[in-house]
Amino acid sequence: MTAHGAVMDRLAGQVRSALEAADLDAYADLLDGGVRWGAPGDPAPQCRSKAQVLAWYRRGREAGTRARVVETVVAGDKILVGLKVARTATPGDRAESDRWQVLTVRDGRIADITGFDDRREAAAWAGIAPARPAPADTIRWAAPGHPLADDRVTLRLPELADAATLHDYAARDGGLAGGWVPLPADATDADCLAVVSDWLAGWRNERSFHGPALIITAAGGQALAGLVGLGDRGDRVVELSYGIAPDHRGHGYAASAARLAGQWLLLERHADVVELRIDPAHAVSQRTAVAAGFSSAGTVGSHTDQAGNAVEDLRYVLRRD
Repeated sequence: MTAHGAVMDRLAGQVRSALEAADLDAYADLLDGGVRWGAPGDPAPQCRSKAQVLAWYRRGREAGTRARVVETVVAGDKILVGLKVARTATPGDRAESDRWQVLTVRDGRIADITGFDDRREAAAWAGIAPARPAPADTIRWAAPGHPLADDRVTLRLPELADAATLHDYAARDGGLAGGWVPLPADATDADCLAVVSDWLAGWRNERSFHGPALIITAAGGQALAGLVGLGDRGDRVVELSYGIAPDHRGHGYAASAARLAGQWLLLERHADVVELRIDPAHAVSQRTAVAAGFSSAGTVGSHTDQAGNAVEDLRYVLRRD
């Protein structure tokens, strides 16, 4: 075994011990000060420091979440960690789920933590298994061939100059309120540029975390007022996610943008179904979906929260006539 391999094996053992004992002091000693933790490929993850990562773990413990390490696999500068994550829902009821993390090590410290719900995807990220081929029906994105506009909004492609506008919002008190754009509260110039570049990569059908997005502007204008993200859900279903900047809310921009984007996707046959996934607590978003012409279509699994609870969203759909 090489010296590097011995160091990585020792670190993997320390990770296992710290996580199983829920010893945050021991785990803190293994983390780089600027460690980042997020989903694979996220250009601006929410956890971007040791303090933020440790705070995330503390919140999970306070919610009753515990983790048991079932495997650690060293691959070069990465460690694949398999976890059984358990939560106590009610007295006597303990739910457990499988999670995986890939830890990237630099200079003897964990510099990146990437989370997965699927072991094969985690193993591919770590370089110890081939990546799954893209499904045969994966959408090939193409920019709109005609203007998408009504009397309220215009939808256009992102531009690198939009990063400066996003950073201006990030610098304002409450400028990112409501999570209308996928940026952390302390977003930097580099973060904003990374997100815009990620949207543009989606339009080029390159690797993209968020996929392509359309910028919402006030009718006849060019300044960014919001965005519509496009997500390929498979089986010719596209999910729209929209966000409106705080100083542009209350003018019906979201409904107009969702309607324009949805009708374009169906007309250009990018999709057979366009859907919105909405938190049941967000009554305003539900009214927006109806105003945009979408119909209620039950619920759909969204994600697993920090306490290990399965979360469901309301589903609204728009179909080709």
